[in-house]
Amino acid sequence: MSAGNLRNRILYKDGYLEKLITDNYEPIYKYCCRHLNQRQAAEDITQETFLKFLNSLDNYRDYGKIRNYLYVIAGNLIRNYFRKPKEICTEEMPDSEETAPDHGDGILDRLMVREALSALEKTEKEIVILRYYQDLKLGDISKILGIPVSTVRYKLKNAEKQLRGRLDL
Repeated sequence: MSAGNLRNRILYKDGYLEKLITDNYEPIYKYCCRHLNQRQAAEDITQETFLKFLNSLDNYRDYGKIRNYLYVIAGNLIRNYFRKPKEICTEEMPDSEETAPDHGDGILDRLMVREALSALEKTEKEIVILRYYQDLKLGDISKILGIPVSTVRYKLKNAEKQLRGRLDL
């Protein structure tokens, strides 16, 4: 779909923009969460992704699916987020057990997986997140990252091997 066609659909087709956002918001948000590990930052980046998408319709490049293009935008925004200096919160937190709910044994598993993922090379981590957390096909991942499908397949197998070793599976 060309930039002009997409822009016309968004501007003139009733409900198209709302459906586009509704259909893609949750996957993009989850993608941001996997990279940022902070809900508020993930919400901000997700919203910024859609704003950038709408503001850059003239530069739209066909990645096969609009969602793939949104992943590219979100990935760029995430990289920019990590380049920026962070603000440090100096406010005191209330001393209450209510602020830290107990979520049980699942926390340890999630922390182990998060640590294992963070030990992967950047591209391999990205491939694992797109494949297993976002449930994308290898061809879509290839288009998003701009690398051949064979490279995606190789790096995915390599990452799986490393994760098995780190998680003792």
